[in-house]
Amino acid sequence: MTAFPDDSIALESDRLRLQPLRPGDEARLRAVFEAARDYFAAIGAGAPTPEDAAVRELAGCADTAGRAVAVLSLLETGEDAGAIGWWSGSPEPGVALLGMLMVAPAQRGRGLAREALDTLEVWLAGTGVRALRTAFPYRRQELHPLARALGFREMSIAEHAQLGLAGVGTSLWEKPIGGG
Repeated sequence: MTAFPDDSIALESDRLRLQPLRPGDEARLRAVFEAARDYFAAIGAGAPTPEDAAVRELAGCADTAGRAVAVLSLLETGEDAGAIGWWSGSPEPGVALLGMLMVAPAQRGRGLAREALDTLEVWLAGTGVRALRTAFPYRRQELHPLARALGFREMSIAEHAQLGLAGVGTSLWEKPIGGG
């Protein structure tokens, strides 16, 4: 499963263009990471340098079928306002893992994260994805209301166990998409 049919495809919403990034686009992703440095602290990922994080992210996408990252650009100005990353078919067919959703602080509070996620969900549903999952360290309680606001529900420890996860330390969330 590919993330986008080809490099020329971008998804658009009322205010955003979700443009897929490839190796060679590291500077563009690095600039988004620089603008949203607090994202890494919020998800408990430590503080990788934006350069290292951008290089690793795009290399990982290039090396992994179904994995993609797109920059969120404002249609009105062309300004890059954030990024969204996902992995179709992970952890199983019909499911996609949302690995990143960030909006630069200057653009927050305008519903751009929800708009980007809604746009991605419509496209994913058209490719056969029926559910979207995300995960983050359980101790990051401040992220729980955000996940709920985006339509995710926290999965139970029993569901973690069925997936082969111990459930300790990880908060796993899921939402159906496309009538899934």
